[in-house]
Amino acid sequence: MDDLGYGRTDRAAERVKRELSDVLQRKVKDPRLRDCTVSRVRMSPDMQVAWVSLSVWPEEIRPDVLQALSRASGFLRREVGRRLSLRHSPELRFEFDEGTSNLLDMDRLLKSADMGPDEEHGEDGEEE
Repeated sequence: MDDLGYGRTDRAAERVKRELSDVLQRKVKDPRLRDCTVSRVRMSPDMQVAWVSLSVWPEEIRPDVLQALSRASGFLRREVGRRLSLRHSPELRFEFDEGTSNLLDMDRLLKSADMGPDEEHGEDGEEE
């Protein structure tokens, strides 16, 4: 693949990400989708499919988010296509961003870990 094709799909992916994020925050009425963040979009080489990675927290709401995305997918596709003036709107395929989930898990582990005596006592070692 030449550099022009690669750059073109990257630019299209960034535009889809920006517009889809805006639609999810401003236009979608389903409250289950308000806690979604579009973390990444990858486009197929022919730009017919956009894989959308979403960060969703807490993880327990993921099944509800999938259901809401399924119901809103046609609207989201039409809205993104209209905003980007595309002849063919890409099919949106949603997936969860596991990287964000892993970072949040590490953060929780660090916060729950014993931080040592400096956290329980003042800097001089005496109880506060």
